[in-house]
Amino acid sequence: MGTTPRARTRPPLELAEKQLPSKRQLEIKLSKLKILETPTLRLEQYPVSPEAAAELLYMAGFEHDDLEGRIIDLGTGTGRLAIGASLMSSAHIVGVDVDARALELARENAKTAGVKVEWVQSTIDNVDGTYSTVIMNPPYGTRTVHADTRFLDKAFQLAPVTYSIHKASTRTFLARYVHKSNRRIAEARTMSLKIPHLYTFHTRRWKSIEVDLCRIVT
Repeated sequence: MGTTPRARTRPPLELAEKQLPSKRQLEIKLSKLKILETPTLRLEQYPVSPEAAAELLYMAGFEHDDLEGRIIDLGTGTGRLAIGASLMSSAHIVGVDVDARALELARENAKTAGVKVEWVQSTIDNVDGTYSTVIMNPPYGTRTVHADTRFLDKAFQLAPVTYSIHKASTRTFLARYVHKSNRRIAEARTMSLKIPHLYTFHTRRWKSIEVDLCRIVT
């Protein structure tokens, strides 16, 4: 796994043919979306940064054409990944979260971005159906042990391909868990995820953590 904040870039003509925003354009659009000002700690409501979201979505939609069909964002929060996926494709996008406050902002964000997303308030345990791809920035398990693996288990039930963000410090555990689940990490890239000051115990305006952006397949 190498550290690369920017993926390979295709020629502008190919971008035009696919009618995709550039990665930088996507970052800018996603940076304008609102996040929760008073998130709930037990839900680990850490927003994915515009840079990490754009990187993950470009990996999925441009490099691998995995944003086709029905796409679901588990633990969507205020919708940054789901909205970004909609900006990247014409697929049917579903964003699921347990928090009504987050979904209210997600709906507002979707209007700001000019996209349509199906928003569903639910725990992941009650989600079913068949999807082409799961995208998610799951809880990292710092407050509820193995919350991340609950999201992975559900993702593996729903779709053959999962794009997920995990703390780089859990890389060895994640690889073993994915293998045990009869899946494999087909691609992963590491980058710094900037987290804004959100909780009272945060002492700095921003904190950066190393995360792995993973493409997990059957």
